[in-house]
Amino acid sequence: MTRARALAALVITLAGGPAGAGGFVIPDIGVRRTAMAAVVGRPDEGSAIYHNPAGLVLQHGWHAYLSLGLAVIRSEFQLHSWADSDRFLGVTPDSNGYYQPIKPTRAMGVIPMLALTGELIPDKLVMGAALYVGNAQGAGFAPDAVTRYQLIDGYVVAPQAVLAASYQVTDTVALGASAGILNLRIHGRREVFPIVNGVDISGLTGTRPQLELDGNGWAPSWSVAAFGKPHPRVTWGATITGRVDATMTGPVVITYSDDASVPGDQLKGTQTTTQLIPWTFMAGANVDVTPQLELGAEARYWLYSQYKKQHTDIVGIFLVRELDTIKNYNDSWQVSGGARLHDLAAIPNLEVMAGTHYDRTPAPSSTLTLDQPSFTHIGVHTGVRYTVGRYRIGASYLRYFYSVPTVTDSTTTPPTNFRGSGANHIFTVSVDVSL
Repeated sequence: MTRARALAALVITLAGGPAGAGGFVIPDIGVRRTAMAAVVGRPDEGSAIYHNPAGLVLQHGWHAYLSLGLAVIRSEFQLHSWADSDRFLGVTPDSNGYYQPIKPTRAMGVIPMLALTGELIPDKLVMGAALYVGNAQGAGFAPDAVTRYQLIDGYVVAPQAVLAASYQVTDTVALGASAGILNLRIHGRREVFPIVNGVDISGLTGTRPQLELDGNGWAPSWSVAAFGKPHPRVTWGATITGRVDATMTGPVVITYSDDASVPGDQLKGTQTTTQLIPWTFMAGANVDVTPQLELGAEARYWLYSQYKKQHTDIVGIFLVRELDTIKNYNDSWQVSGGARLHDLAAIPNLEVMAGTHYDRTPAPSSTLTLDQPSFTHIGVHTGVRYTVGRYRIGASYLRYFYSVPTVTDSTTTPPTNFRGSGANHIFTVSVDVSL
């Protein structure tokens, strides 16, 4: 086999690797959302800038708001063998073709938000500014694990800076909008399986050539929203968040392993990938059933069906100029609801909240990858807020129960056929200060 043919086979595998993030938006910002699961219809804290900027009219005076969320993912996978995998992994699967269960060495995310809101015209105009991260998550497996040809480590981080405003148009309706800038960063590292389309390239690259890819890009973001109070005990809200196409550019490096013909030799280039963050539609309503009991419900819909493939341009690796990774996503949706107890006679400054949600994943099983998996799940929300003087302090716990499919039709290279289980534990604390 010629060197050119082997290199061509090697770079083809970029299409199945960590060439981009999943782009999944994390809606769990702020204690009102993580504790009650119903925030769009009554966003009474600084996280309104994210969920429904029109609801900023509920913020009277000036407020500083800080929310800190930590997502701790617990999962276990059994990877299914594929052609020639035993030869290079050095282990044997069970009688059903699965390797021993494996857990990530790292699987977590952070969900921070810092916001400042101010009532510029009493009962009429409220402005806000915020820094938050709508997606910051990553995972890693041991470098010698059976998953090393799918993922060693990877992450996606998407911080945003946003300005927002809300104006009380009539006594019962307020309109709002936000505009900002998003920075999307990705990183991925894995080994390249040295059998590509039946061609053995290990004689040139070694049995464990490593692929490392990074990307960084900026894009504008915006939303428009409405908030209404048609009755003293009823509120509603709706938000449209615009589609974002973030173009990320960064280096891509393939390093030959120690048993290669030229150990440590490298292929270096740059990649440019456009990542879709879809249109999002949100609506919700909240009702005060009694002076102490509030019920709320909301729905969110993401137009991920526009995400059919991910396109990457390659510069510097002469054998390939572009790659298309098939995604074939479906639209995704979530329904949620919950309750809030407040103004209780025994503890008037305490709010107790609970709720639940159901979230349908956009990702078909055939295109799932371990660097950014997405699973249908049920969430259970609980939390409290307590007001003392100028401070309102909140804390919540949210658990995802993942429905992990048994994947048998993977189209990645090499195949990511697996079965498993998992859960996500999200802990959030917040402080709202009246200035």
